[in-house]
Amino acid sequence: MKIQQLEYIIAIAQAGSITAAAKNLYQAQPNISIALKDLESEIGMQIFWRTPNGMVLTPEGESFLMRAKDIVESMHNLESDYTNRTDNSITLKIASARSSYVATAVGEWVNSISSENKLCISMLEVKTNGVIDCVCSGKADVGIIRIAENQLDIYTEQLRNRKLIYKKLVDFRMKLLMKSDSPLAKYDDVPFGELKNYIEIVHGDDEINLFGRTFINPDYDNDFNSNRNRICVHDSGNKVTLIDIIDNAFMWAAPSTLGNIVSPDNLVIRDCSYANIDVYDFIIYKKSSEGNRIIRLWTDFLTEYTENMNK
Repeated sequence: MKIQQLEYIIAIAQAGSITAAAKNLYQAQPNISIALKDLESEIGMQIFWRTPNGMVLTPEGESFLMRAKDIVESMHNLESDYTNRTDNSITLKIASARSSYVATAVGEWVNSISSENKLCISMLEVKTNGVIDCVCSGKADVGIIRIAENQLDIYTEQLRNRKLIYKKLVDFRMKLLMKSDSPLAKYDDVPFGELKNYIEIVHGDDEINLFGRTFINPDYDNDFNSNRNRICVHDSGNKVTLIDIIDNAFMWAAPSTLGNIVSPDNLVIRDCSYANIDVYDFIIYKKSSEGNRIIRLWTDFLTEYTENMNK
């Protein structure tokens, strides 16, 4: 049994077919087919059923896959920790739900690192479920996820089942971001009914009412007029740009948002007590990564950063 065979098994299970796995791994399809057949012959067990709809794990295959993932993860972490230890390189892959402070924290972390270190840091912004998948699949070393209070039990159970460590970074309620000269800015606590007269800037890949019900107020879709003025964008930076330009616009944001905008002089954050759902940000990583030096450095830094941010 070879580690490469285990990696092929994981790739097939994730892709659903040998053809797709070969494409993802930049390998020739026959090589993966032969490796799978040899492995099944060696262990005397069928790992996949071959069906018209692709490769499906057998019950024994599901158990084998879990153990294969643990072995591959441990091997990769071992390599990361002990290969080229004299090299001062710092390599880290970060996946994050939309959180403006994460990019700022990465910047501050980089500033704190010696210039002698060679850096290779990648950042990916996806939804919470996507972050979890990225960490589990190895596409990301660490993730930052955002969970509403009423989803905590569901997500924490999922994280435990997937053998992920999770630590709370910050909790908050959503607030309103707007221009400092907006009529809404005169309120310390903006009346929810006033928002119908303004343009809402929203993220384009969110189902608007679902986002509202999940992170703002359970009655969001009942209280909100579906015919409201909205601008949907798919880039967080463009959302802030539009807020800065459009006189009568607003967007829902975490309280930390303003402090992490490069030029916040023209913008303000205001409370809106209609937002009554507690929201939590967590940092997550694999249990098998607990001993990884770079991951430990980053998680310690981000934890301290968010603690200072909340003071």
